Amino acid sequence: MKNIFYTLFLSLLMFSCSTTEKKSENQQGVIEKNDAKSLVMDAFNKAYLDNDMTGQDGIFTENAAAKVNGQEMPPAEMIEAFMGGREFYSDIKNINPSTSTFIYDDGAIYTNTWFTWEGTSKSTGVTVSNPVHAYFKWEGDKVSSVGYIFDSAEYVANMSNEN
Repeated sequence: MKNIFYTLFLSLLMFSCSTTEKKSENQQGVIEKNDAKSLVMDAFNKAYLDNDMTGQDGIFTENAAAKVNGQEMPPAEMIEAFMGGREFYSDIKNINPSTSTFIYDDGAIYTNTWFTWEGTSKSTGVTVSNPVHAYFKWEGDKVSSVGYIFDSAEYVANMSNEN
């Protein structure tokens, strides 16, 4: 009886070690969380929340492009615009952030981050809450393009008392 269990155990062990999960024909690459590139983006978001983006422009390539809701600008201008929002909003938070790096089979690498941006308008007292998606395309260890997508209507409407 002991030999039967031993044989069964070894058979199951060998079978489980020999099976490999095959990629579906639609699968492209892998997704990593808490990898080096995701941690760089988490630090970028933390610097924004800490109201100190000093040195953050160093993560971008020399000719990097940023798009915020489709409007193209240099990353430095994007950072300046984001930090300028603090003139109008306080108690800024990124709620439920999630960051992952997508490594595609063709070599393209993107880090994506999602969160809900929340801030309280200094002029209206309204707390604005917006889902945000951002992507960062990597060339080596630098970001060559970045895009932020969010609905800015309520954010803009609560920037002043002129609603």
